[in-house]
Amino acid sequence: MSFFTQYLLDKGHSLRLYDIIQTRAQNLAEIYDCPWYDSLFSAISEVDMVLLCTPIKEIPSIVRTIVPDMKQGSILCEISSIKMRTVAALKNHRNDVQPLAIHPMFGPDIKEIQDQTIVVVPVSDRDKEVALAESLFKDMNIMVVDAETHDRIMASILALPYFMNLAFACTLSTENMSLMREMAGTTFTVQLAVTQSVVGESPELIESLINENIFSKDMINKFIDESRHIRRMLKNKPSQITKTCERLEEWMMKDSEYINARNTRNELFELIRARKIKRS
Repeated sequence: MSFFTQYLLDKGHSLRLYDIIQTRAQNLAEIYDCPWYDSLFSAISEVDMVLLCTPIKEIPSIVRTIVPDMKQGSILCEISSIKMRTVAALKNHRNDVQPLAIHPMFGPDIKEIQDQTIVVVPVSDRDKEVALAESLFKDMNIMVVDAETHDRIMASILALPYFMNLAFACTLSTENMSLMREMAGTTFTVQLAVTQSVVGESPELIESLINENIFSKDMINKFIDESRHIRRMLKNKPSQITKTCERLEEWMMKDSEYINARNTRNELFELIRARKIKRS
């Protein structure tokens, strides 16, 4: 929520903050010098837009709770990472409340908002909702996809990487971290940074990204099947690994960024190493 708090304030909007954990709202209000409310009804009463930054699984019930009390013509905007259930909930509300389902494709730690991407998932009026997003987020790239396509892609780019990194962390959890870190080369150092950032996320977020997406199960099962297949291949027909790598490289080369992948990995490694040297 802190990113949008700062962004909207910078754009000249006045804000009201509410959180079921009052201390979080109070802390944000103190940081950004804006009012906080201990009542959800008071927070949403007569405002032009309600921005929901809540756990994914809670959004449908929250929508049902707040819509009856929202001002006529106001905007109900939500930023969840999973859309099918959310969009279904937004469709079943008053016609005089404008829905807006968006997914910021960046985390709260970004340094620059210029050219960052926000995905709009149409609810009832595609053109109107896209125009609204463009007016609110002028500095960003607006991309439009339907809810099912969005969630299918999120199974690949969110649920699967989170699952993989949890498994990676669990696998390493009985090993000597200090010794691994001391002996680590480029690949492990970069991979560990990604894994540690995933493990450091809210457990509720991780669980929701995986379990609330109806396409995650098939994607994760496919990953497990492929892992078993590679293990069997290495054990029984190790010579086939060459053909597998060649086939995968041919597929990867269709991505325009493939040619830069090695340099990107090395740049990340040097950045991590430089920070380590600076701290020591």
